[in-house]
Amino acid sequence: MANKPLKFSIFQLIVETETPFTVKTFSSIEEQKLETFEIGPKEDKETLSIKRVNKECFENRFIAFYFNEGSKFPYSPTVIDTTDLIEKENPRPAEDIELDDQFFVLIDVSSQRIYLSDQRRKGTFTTWLKEKIGKETHIKSIINEEEFLNKIKSVNKISLSIVPNLFNTSSQDTLSHNLARDIYSFGGEKAKLEIEYNNTRMTDIIKNKFNQVLGKKNDFQEITIIGRSDEGFESVFNLEEVISKLVIDVSAQEKTNLLDPTIVFNILIDRIKSI
Repeated sequence: MANKPLKFSIFQLIVETETPFTVKTFSSIEEQKLETFEIGPKEDKETLSIKRVNKECFENRFIAFYFNEGSKFPYSPTVIDTTDLIEKENPRPAEDIELDDQFFVLIDVSSQRIYLSDQRRKGTFTTWLKEKIGKETHIKSIINEEEFLNKIKSVNKISLSIVPNLFNTSSQDTLSHNLARDIYSFGGEKAKLEIEYNNTRMTDIIKNKFNQVLGKKNDFQEITIIGRSDEGFESVFNLEEVISKLVIDVSAQEKTNLLDPTIVFNILIDRIKSI
C-alpha cells in the first residue's frame, strides 16, 4: 500500500454559551447516521447523494467525525477496462451510489481546536454542526502571523470586512466595534473598509498597525492585502494562505486508494499529542 499525505488545517472552534466546550457538547450527535439529499414530491423522491457520518470519542478528549459520501450524478453508461482499454457497459447500476468521497474532522477538547482534512468544507461543516448541537458555532483561523507579514514587501490595498458577531459587537477595539455599530445603524449586513496605497513599502509602522488588526482577527470576517511578494509580482494575500496545518502520512488501501478512518485518526491524535 502506498503512503498518502493528508493535510489537516487547524482552526479554533467556538461554541456559543459553552466556553470552553466539552465532550458532552457533542453528545446529541449520533455515533452513526446515514444522511440523504433528495428532490421531488414525497411519493416520488429521487436520492441524489448519500452521506454516511461516523462519530467516535477517543480518550474523553478527542471527538472524531468521518464523512463518507457519494453522488448519483454524473453517471456514465460505459467504462473503459484498464487492462485492455476496451470500452464496455458500466457494471454499476445507475441507481447505485459509490461512497468514494472522504472527509475527516477531529475536535480536541483540550486545546479547543478543530482539524479539517479539507478547509474548503469549513462553511458546510459549521452549518452541519450547528444544526446537530443546536448552538451557534464559529470556526476561526489560527495563522502564523509572522509568516503572513514577512511574505508582503509592498502594499497597494488593505481590505477589512466585518459581519456583526459575538466578538466584534462586544469588542473594545474601536475599529471593529464602530464598523459593526454602523452596519446596524444603516440596516446592513456587512461592512467593508479599504485603505489604498501607491505600492508603498511594508514599513514597520504599517506592519505594527497590521499586527494590531491581526490581534483582533476574530472580529473580522476577512482580512486581505493586495501587494507585492518577494518575487515582485502583485498578489492577493489572505489569511487562508497561512492557516496552521498538520500533515500526516497514511497508507491507502491497495484496491480502492481509500483511507481507513481508524488509522487516520490514530495517527493524527498521536501527532497532536507529540507536539
